[in-house]
Amino acid sequence: MNWQTLFNPFSKFSEKTLLAIGSVTGVFLIISCYFTQTKMDSLLHFSSGEGLNLVSISLYVLISLVYAVLLLFGLGKIFNKRTRLIDIANAVLVSQIPVLFTVISTKLFDIERLSKQISQTSAQAKAPDINILDLISLTVFAFANLILIIYSFTLLFNGFKTATNIKKWQQIVIFAFVTLLGILICQIILPQFSL
Repeated sequence: MNWQTLFNPFSKFSEKTLLAIGSVTGVFLIISCYFTQTKMDSLLHFSSGEGLNLVSISLYVLISLVYAVLLLFGLGKIFNKRTRLIDIANAVLVSQIPVLFTVISTKLFDIERLSKQISQTSAQAKAPDINILDLISLTVFAFANLILIIYSFTLLFNGFKTATNIKKWQQIVIFAFVTLLGILICQIILPQFSL
């Protein structure tokens, strides 16, 4: 496996292989969200899903993914009339592989406990009393997740670029703008519904 395969598997693997990998990733994303009590508000945004059952968490994940696929499919059709739904779906689903590790690592690093500890000491207007190992864990978590989110967005872009054959810098800027705006809109609207 070379760097090209790692950052653009869409040019290496068949659409059926990518769909199978993406579908398995989607199932694992639902399972990991359930066990970490996390709900997916949009493509790259998660919040606490405490108290939600498996069906509700599954609906949040599925709605977020379908919304992203439809949004990018519409944009892809504007750029290239021959854009296929399966290629956009593969781009969205495969881009969730790094996100899966982000969701799991949230529990491994016990980020919820660290966040509560910091917010409680901040509310008391005193310096946070944080163990140095906790601070190192929080720093490693933040850095690793930043890399994973960038990698996820890179996979999404490369999948979209392969599916639509975009080349102009204006199209790339429009893709980034529409994707980020779409993520923001979804994470504002989706939590308004109780699933």
